Amino acid sequence: MYLQPVALTDGREFYEMLQHIGPDENGFINPVNGMEYARFSGWLKKQADMAQGIGLEDWMVPASTYWLMADGIPVGKGNLRHRLTEALAEAGGHIGYAVDSTQRGKGYGKALLRLLLEEAGRIGVAGDILVTIRPDNIASRRVAEACGGRQRSGHITGSHSGNDNKKTGQTSWKSVRSF
Repeated sequence: MYLQPVALTDGREFYEMLQHIGPDENGFINPVNGMEYARFSGWLKKQADMAQGIGLEDWMVPASTYWLMADGIPVGKGNLRHRLTEALAEAGGHIGYAVDSTQRGKGYGKALLRLLLEEAGRIGVAGDILVTIRPDNIASRRVAEACGGRQRSGHITGSHSGNDNKKTGQTSWKSVRSF
């Protein structure tokens, strides 16, 4: 398994995988779910630009998007923010990830988070890595724990959950740099 950065040449297999991740699953926002395939190339361009800090709104930070590849097939998607604002340090964190619903239960979540943590170090993200998890998302909590994450002492925050401005509770997990 390996991470593959989003590329403008990514095709239908990536698009189809994203159709198996809901538009807002446990706080992971997937705007490609339900999107027409003809618009997918524009979304890819936006992701590539975000990684370079191009076209960001003032509340945004540079963020890279990666595919988790298993045997040459995309099975998950991860986002890695290069730094955090004060607001993202409270809710949002550095890393967001999701696994294709048809591929869950195979250890891909752990693999994806571990690889994203390694990538964070490679690109120079400083300090602890923050991942926020909804309190009722037991699977993600277990993934974070398996990857060395530790819950910030009872830290529950409200979080901006995407385009609908819905507030949802998040539990913050921080890594120690021992991954």
